[in-house]
Amino acid sequence: MDPIRFVLVFLISLVALVTAKANNTETDDIVWRERALQARQANQQAYEPNPHIVLNHLNSHVHKAFKGYNSTRRGLVGKRHSGPCEATNPIDQCWRCDPHWEKNRKKLADCVLGFGRHTTGGKAGKIYMVTDPSDNDLVNPKPGTLRHAVIQTEPLWIIFARHMVIRLSQELIFTCNKTIDGRGAQIQITNGAGFMIQYVSNVIIHNIKIYDIKVGSGGLVRDSITHYGQRGQSDGDAVSVFGSSNIWLDHLSLSSCYDGLIDVVKGSTAVTISNCHFARHNDVLLFGASDSYSDDKIMQVTLAFNHFGKGLIQRMPRVRYGYTHIVNNDYTNWEMYAIGGSQGPTLLSQGNRFIASDNMNAKEVTKREYTTESVWKNWVWKSEGDVLQNGAFFIQSGDPHHKFVHGPEYIPPKPGQFASTLLSASAGNNMSTPSRKRLMRDFKRLQHDPPAGISGAPQDNNIMLWNAVIFGTLQLSCPDDTPWDGGTFKLTLQFTEDYPNKPPTVRFVSRMFHPNIYADGSICLDILQNQWSPIYDVAAILTSIQSLLCDPNPNSPANSEAARMFSENKREYNRRVREIVEQSWTAD
Repeated sequence: MDPIRFVLVFLISLVALVTAKANNTETDDIVWRERALQARQANQQAYEPNPHIVLNHLNSHVHKAFKGYNSTRRGLVGKRHSGPCEATNPIDQCWRCDPHWEKNRKKLADCVLGFGRHTTGGKAGKIYMVTDPSDNDLVNPKPGTLRHAVIQTEPLWIIFARHMVIRLSQELIFTCNKTIDGRGAQIQITNGAGFMIQYVSNVIIHNIKIYDIKVGSGGLVRDSITHYGQRGQSDGDAVSVFGSSNIWLDHLSLSSCYDGLIDVVKGSTAVTISNCHFARHNDVLLFGASDSYSDDKIMQVTLAFNHFGKGLIQRMPRVRYGYTHIVNNDYTNWEMYAIGGSQGPTLLSQGNRFIASDNMNAKEVTKREYTTESVWKNWVWKSEGDVLQNGAFFIQSGDPHHKFVHGPEYIPPKPGQFASTLLSASAGNNMSTPSRKRLMRDFKRLQHDPPAGISGAPQDNNIMLWNAVIFGTLQLSCPDDTPWDGGTFKLTLQFTEDYPNKPPTVRFVSRMFHPNIYADGSICLDILQNQWSPIYDVAAILTSIQSLLCDPNPNSPANSEAARMFSENKREYNRRVREIVEQSWTAD
């Protein structure tokens, strides 16, 4: 080919390529403009003009769930039982208490509370099983991959064939009416892009671990069966909810992403974020991304039963405009502030626990940004039933007489001292530590096969602190005339995260007179000290103490008077013990 002709062919090809790219860009713009318009209409329909209905609905379910949980546990004292459902909050009780939940996965869609309460995800569709963790073809995703599943037009309930670690090459773009259900497998999204829920409605994401998310470079990505187009660079969020409604994010474990863990922006509304665990991150939650985008006034988000754990700095959440209900969450760490905002958002904080760090400059829960007190003093930020510990303080604002719910219809939250209990099954929360898992196992064993004469259970809001009772019944190891017979003796057991490698601190609450029990109720017993072994569980501890009552060791005294009397004047010793037994009948 001669040089002139070659140049002409090249120029014609270049013009064709530029024209095609321009046409594709124009087509992309049309597709996304149509989606944005449809989403805007759906968001307006999802907005709740009477938010107090949502507040009361959630709080009433919490009270009912907690009442049932405590009633079950009270019924276990001294009885054999198959064991209660471990779920403590109403969302988890809704499905976890069904031992055959895998046969009825879609029941999960009936469990959502809060502003996202109408979300059903893929309930109306088929089950789609992800069998392939790869993400290599972004324009024509391989059937069986997660990307292939989320772009289908029909509703789908997406599950996983096995444990998977998935690296997304570019952001995962959802279509409407999808559920990603990670129950029954360990699903990790890491070292790639995150989830983009853009201009859609009705999405559930459940039981997924997302961490170390990177910025996506962009490129051609399919976003539906009928369309693919050019995507720009992604932000590096774990989950971005962009102009969408009826979204439920539940039991997600999120940490260490490039930008935010969860963003709810661009007029999104009817969102519930529940039972999630957040750790090791700076900008945690962003609700409303721009001071100039006033359409976020319709934003309504519920943040419930979440655990804010180690290594968090700020934005839990940071809110612009809209209405955020922050209820029964456990904040155990922040380095700057927990809850912040600008542009006059309405924030109702109910029944949360806020534990400040030891940093004297980070005790305040709240932060108003880019405004003066003369302005923010009118914003409605209220705290009801919150527990503030280690010097934490919450600065309220707005009309001090403002009522979110008026009259007898008002249902108060469960107070903040119960927050950790309500989180007992949350994703990645502190119930997942080895010590707490072991304690739950000890509790189950004690329910299934309780030794005669003992009972014990964790306190309602703290599995690390147990209440126990030893009954002074006649035992094989005791003589028939034991003076302890008929007594009811109360103890506490305080565990640490080192359990079972280290023993708990055990102390009698009831008054005692015994050679191996100190005046403060603590116990001198070898298995609680130098003879401790991880094989001992709660039942073994209590039965050992029970045996100690009638078989003391006066040669290692904690109470020298009782030891001397036991060795030299058994009759007087028995009389003193019987006084203790009689006092135990009437002690509180």
